[in-house]
Amino acid sequence: MTWTKEGEPGVYRRGPEGIDCWFDSGCMPFAQWGYPHQNAEAFEGCFPADFIIEGVDQTRGWFYSLLTISTLLFGEEGRGCGFPHPYRNCVVTGLLTDQKGVKFGKRLKNYTDPLELMERTGADAVRWALYANTVPGQNTRFFEGAANDAAREFLLKIWNVYSFFVSYANIDAWGPQATPPLGERADLDRWILAELDETTRRIRAELDAYKSHQAVKHLSAFVDSLSNWYVRRSRARFWAGGEATGDKAAAFATLHEVLVDLSKLIAPFVPFVAEAMYQNLVRRQDPDAPASVHLAAYPEADDVRADASLREAVALTRAVVTAGSRVRNEHQLKVRQPLGEAIVVVAGEDERAGIERFAADVREELNVEELAFTDEPAKFVNFQLLPNFRVLGPKLGKQVPACKKALAEADGSALHAEMSEQGSITLTLPDGDVELTRDEVQVRLAAKEGFAAASEQGHVVVLDTTLTDALRRKGWAREVTSRIQKTRKELGLALDDRITLRWDADGALADAVSEHAERIANDVLATSFERAEGLEDGAAGEGDGASLRLLVARA
Repeated sequence: MTWTKEGEPGVYRRGPEGIDCWFDSGCMPFAQWGYPHQNAEAFEGCFPADFIIEGVDQTRGWFYSLLTISTLLFGEEGRGCGFPHPYRNCVVTGLLTDQKGVKFGKRLKNYTDPLELMERTGADAVRWALYANTVPGQNTRFFEGAANDAAREFLLKIWNVYSFFVSYANIDAWGPQATPPLGERADLDRWILAELDETTRRIRAELDAYKSHQAVKHLSAFVDSLSNWYVRRSRARFWAGGEATGDKAAAFATLHEVLVDLSKLIAPFVPFVAEAMYQNLVRRQDPDAPASVHLAAYPEADDVRADASLREAVALTRAVVTAGSRVRNEHQLKVRQPLGEAIVVVAGEDERAGIERFAADVREELNVEELAFTDEPAKFVNFQLLPNFRVLGPKLGKQVPACKKALAEADGSALHAEMSEQGSITLTLPDGDVELTRDEVQVRLAAKEGFAAASEQGHVVVLDTTLTDALRRKGWAREVTSRIQKTRKELGLALDDRITLRWDADGALADAVSEHAERIANDVLATSFERAEGLEDGAAGEGDGASLRLLVARA
């Protein structure tokens, strides 16, 4: 369109050949090739587009103009294929708003300059925050804290796992080599590979359906499992001080395999972190590999890795550990203080077998001496069932008070047992019988004297809180180990540095250290561990009315 000056300054007249500027946007698929006058083959190779994406404000703009121009050219039946649309999928995003839900605007200046935000938090953090917080068609509340959360809750977890692997691989001079067969690896290795397989399946399915907001949820869940369970439970296997065992080789190979695939899975979402990992893990070892993670093939599911029963067993185990950890937190039971026993309420032999498979992990995570199972929770806890008012309100209406009364008067333990066995309970109300599911009731439990309990995803875990003198001494020994490790860190010692250690303590604390001296020395890499009565120099600590003196030096 052209404008010509007419008469006095500042007065213009629009030319007669003017047309709505949105016409250009609708012509984009054709104009870029000069179609239909030329490049017909190139045009037909990329039309219609697999997908287009823009904000909801383009509903009457680009989305509409593309469809209009295409229909004008090809008619309602399209180019002989019955498909008039210039795009197969249309992904509509909402608008960006501030924390109060107000649309970003230059006039309000209610946003942080994106370049400044990327400078402070990194471009990947900003990208991930947008992916994680955006649901197609809905507005996105975006602020600087969202980018900080993304860096802390996702990127930092990945980088910590990556740094863990690199640190121990360097200490051990490990490099990619013949991978141990899957059947020869530990359950933990096969589990994380099964989780990787399932995550890959889900992410590919979500991305194929243009649901990136769902794909990021699967990635976050996997990274959490990798960081908070696999690495947490495998640390001792990577320790360079031990001999080069097959289990250690399997652990290195497994984590390397997972991190390489993970770098490719995250590449579309956080390209810079993915590239840094790939260059070190892949290109540095194999110069013939694709030059960039963004040129490598996207991971595909591998049936050999799949293992649904193993994944279910670990899921049960983690639920038990989560419930047991809640018991400790809610009852202020020190994490380093061993307890005598954890009792898990199970609904059947399959559940018991799944958890028992990882009994050693449960004992260590909950810091208990023994792990037991029961199908009679009433021996340890009293149950009370309450209505979930948010769910039952629409379902029962005026019957909710009667439901609450019936649940209060019933035998809570019997109802809980019925719910565990059948997945639902039946109550008799004035207007007739009503069936309630797990989601429609809330379970409260109170442990009997000498016990503490909590539930997680329907699994009840009971801890025996009675402390014997032997348990107390073991707890003190763990506190001493922690204090020595803190001293190592303060001295700037490397992970594999050996130390010499002289110590002195009072009373029962001295007895605890003497009793567990060998284990403490092994845990802190002490080549000598000697008591020096009257020791005054060095680090000091106090607890439970006793004092500890330490003198730590590099061996």
